Amino acid sequence: MTTLTEQQRVAILMALLAISVFLTYYFHAVLMLGTVFSHFFYIPIILTALWWEKRSILVAVFLGGLVVASSLFYRPDLLTLNDYGRALMFVVVAFVVATLSEQLKGREQEVKKQRDLMQRYLDVAGVLFVVINADHTIRLINRHGCELLGYREAELVGKDWFTTVVPEASQEARREVFDTAIASGTAVSGRRENPVVTRNGEELILAWQDTVFAGDDSRPAGLIGSGADITDRIRAEEALRSAHDEANLYLDIMAHDINNANAVALGYTDLLVEGLEGTERQMVRRLRSGIGRSIEIIQNVTTIRRLHSHETATRPVDLDAVIRAEISHHADANIAYEGKPTWAMADDLLPEVFANLVGNSIKFGEPGVEVMLRVEESDRVVEVSVEDTGPGVPDEVKPILFSRYVRGTKTRSGRGLGLYITKMLVTRYGGRVWVDDRVPGHPEYGAAFRFTLLRCDRPWEPARAPAPAAADRMITARP
Repeated sequence: MTTLTEQQRVAILMALLAISVFLTYYFHAVLMLGTVFSHFFYIPIILTALWWEKRSILVAVFLGGLVVASSLFYRPDLLTLNDYGRALMFVVVAFVVATLSEQLKGREQEVKKQRDLMQRYLDVAGVLFVVINADHTIRLINRHGCELLGYREAELVGKDWFTTVVPEASQEARREVFDTAIASGTAVSGRRENPVVTRNGEELILAWQDTVFAGDDSRPAGLIGSGADITDRIRAEEALRSAHDEANLYLDIMAHDINNANAVALGYTDLLVEGLEGTERQMVRRLRSGIGRSIEIIQNVTTIRRLHSHETATRPVDLDAVIRAEISHHADANIAYEGKPTWAMADDLLPEVFANLVGNSIKFGEPGVEVMLRVEESDRVVEVSVEDTGPGVPDEVKPILFSRYVRGTKTRSGRGLGLYITKMLVTRYGGRVWVDDRVPGHPEYGAAFRFTLLRCDRPWEPARAPAPAAADRMITARP
């Protein structure tokens, strides 16, 4: 609607006052009548009150005085109390309308102030904010949204949101989602990724979230939406994922080829050991130990990759079966274990824990070292102990033994990566790992590596034929 300028309002008022003066003269001086032509005077009074509030009282006084003065001058016999009452009514009407006009303008200013404040809040936001009417037209959009889409606000307000900024391939589906939300009064919950098209045709991905708002009649009137531009992040994630997949491919190829080479080298070293004596045989054994170290490194790298890739999820695992399988890999070692069916929460990487702990006890123990495995259950956890009669772990090393690349002792130890992996796995399973003295207060009598796992009941299995009890058997592997 067109708004009148101040000059136009003054011109209209002057014209109405001139007409009022002419009517007063015409009816009193020419027609000699006291007709209630003065009803016309309410028009300039009310307009003045709407435009300039209390100034309308001056106009009312002028017009009321005009009626009384004209009657006194031209037809004193026509002057009655009604003329005085009419003049007073002009002033009353002017006062009432001016007061209501002030209140109305005050409310309009407050609404405008709140609207401007809200617009400033929206303009400083770093995301797109838009209000979409039920008929799909844009009612309001903030400055960042205009800059993001490449339009001026005037070019978007009143336009159809879907045909203007939504990719053509997505328009129909997005309209259906919008119309369903308006019909039900509830928007789709959660954040989702929605594409939009800028003015220059570039497609952006927004992390979109919206809600339905109601009109004065409490019925759904439209939708308020916000979207953060995540295009660069998604492209970076895709590039990172591609690079990650490529790196994993190279690692898989490298691990496969190195393992094949190690297998061939191990075969030849085993043949050489049988045919050599003395110093040559000792050198070949050292060569075999180095190849074994290479195999261990490849295994550690593979384990760490699987840990960081979250390929597995915890599930009930037969702890007894895992321990027995590890013992079978050390047929020449002196390992004692009391068999006991136990179930704990872990995954397919649990054997790595026993491989590291049992392997360390055998590798770094004195000749003839003895290893004992114990399993104790409580209401919520299972505690596993791997004890040995080796040189033990000094007290100053215990707090940092499971850190990355920390050596166990100054004379004999690996680089600590196996124990670091052990801690990562146990922590992932919801447990903890630590090292004690096998004999409290005497590190020289051997170490006791302990860790906990969350206990669980054994899953239901179909009934099987009775088998010899294993709980009371002692499994011993001796040289």
